[in-house]
Amino acid sequence: MTEREKMTLTKYDLFYEGRLSKIETMSEKMQEDVREIKSDIRWMMGVWISINCIMMGLMAKGFNWF
Repeated sequence: MTEREKMTLTKYDLFYEGRLSKIETMSEKMQEDVREIKSDIRWMMGVWISINCIMMGLMAKGFNWF
């Protein structure tokens, strides 16, 4: 292996290591975002169910069902 090939491999290895660390950082950030989205969806579903229950109660009252 020539000196030039060794230099090229070393540069490529450093470039690959830098890209890999960026991907790992992005992966960790995405995992945090997914957890945040899950909690937002649960909160939204709770609000949606509550609003629907209120609307059903108002409709029942309007139709004199109780």
